[in-house]
Amino acid sequence: MYLTNINLGQYIPTGSFIHRLDPRAKLFSLLMIISAVFPTQSIPGAVMWAVALILLIAASKIPFKIVAMSARPILFLVIFTFIFNIIAGYFSKGDFLSAINTAIFTASRLLILMLFAVMLPLTTAPLELADGIDALLSPLERFRFPAHECAMMIGMALRFIPLLMQETDKIMRAQLSRGARLDQGNIFQRAKAFFPVLIPLMVIIFRRADEVATAMEARGYDGKSGRTRRKPLVWKKSDTLAVCLGAIIAGIFFMS
Repeated sequence: MYLTNINLGQYIPTGSFIHRLDPRAKLFSLLMIISAVFPTQSIPGAVMWAVALILLIAASKIPFKIVAMSARPILFLVIFTFIFNIIAGYFSKGDFLSAINTAIFTASRLLILMLFAVMLPLTTAPLELADGIDALLSPLERFRFPAHECAMMIGMALRFIPLLMQETDKIMRAQLSRGARLDQGNIFQRAKAFFPVLIPLMVIIFRRADEVATAMEARGYDGKSGRTRRKPLVWKKSDTLAVCLGAIIAGIFFMS
């Protein structure tokens, strides 16, 4: 059963073959896809990327509605990009229709890029993703880069972002039930109305941070690399095929 309230970064287990891929393979493929989506300058190219995204969502067995719900917090950036490109295009070229076309294309490309990125935490458990980032950054430890610490922070952020968003939703519902007008008035009135939400949310953040710190200290965690893993990463043939497929797709778009 899926949760009715899906948050950004929340893991959705469906048992698909994409879920079973090594997180390092997913990270490699995502980096190649991102590097190929950015230089896309044609509408056919954007449509092809949209088709590839739809196929990825279908292969992950995650309903598109859940993907859209998970991506809600980043939609404001897409809307801002759309409006900004209309204004900038109109004042630079003086053609409103051309500005709209450019804004639609730019916002669509950004949305496709973000949805590809959203699919990574949706199909990868936070602990596995942190282990994958740790493994990829470990060669940088030769240059005194805190790879393990960075991977730990990313893993904790991926774990706690959905929890904090759930807590925010609970607090907002409680305030609305008490008659708070969070969705009425101008921008300044709404910002003032959100103070009763921010204060208990900050208390919850500090409380959870203290609980995590106490648990890490009780387990003797010192932040150094070399710790054992309950589920060691194992690179399989399917991971090699996934990386090769991502490289082929990215190469096709680069050459087109």
